[in-house]
Amino acid sequence: MQANVITSKGKAGFTFEDVVIGAVETSSGFVVTEAEIISFASRYDPLPIHINQEAAAAGPFGALTASGAHMIAIRMRLVHDFDYAGGVIAAAGLDEVRFLAPLRAGQVCKVESEFLEKRESARRSDRGVVTIRQRILADGTPVLTLKDIVMMRRRPPAA
Repeated sequence: MQANVITSKGKAGFTFEDVVIGAVETSSGFVVTEAEIISFASRYDPLPIHINQEAAAAGPFGALTASGAHMIAIRMRLVHDFDYAGGVIAAAGLDEVRFLAPLRAGQVCKVESEFLEKRESARRSDRGVVTIRQRILADGTPVLTLKDIVMMRRRPPAA
């Protein structure tokens, strides 16, 4: 199975002012492969349940599973599918990260994003801070939830 390559559609013109609280978007799909799980974990999280099929089969989930760091990396890649990604200046943090279920090879991952709140920056008039609730769904089942806090560009004042 070929790994999905997702084309970012983030628009550079999307700004803080375009954020609508309560708006929800769902990304395109991404299929995680066994080779990808093993490769990522071998480098960054070499627990047996992530890199060894036999050990994983005998483990708590009965099969290879993606590491939490890998799930967060997949989430980050899928976020670039959203229009708002083009307006993000930088990440400010992740809150309330929860791993809810294992992510296995062959599952289709999607990210669901909901704008929760936004505020203008107290120090920089060219940006605002936005909090977004995100969930990774693997074949429709939530496997990861978190709050993503990002700095976003503001529109320049009208001349």
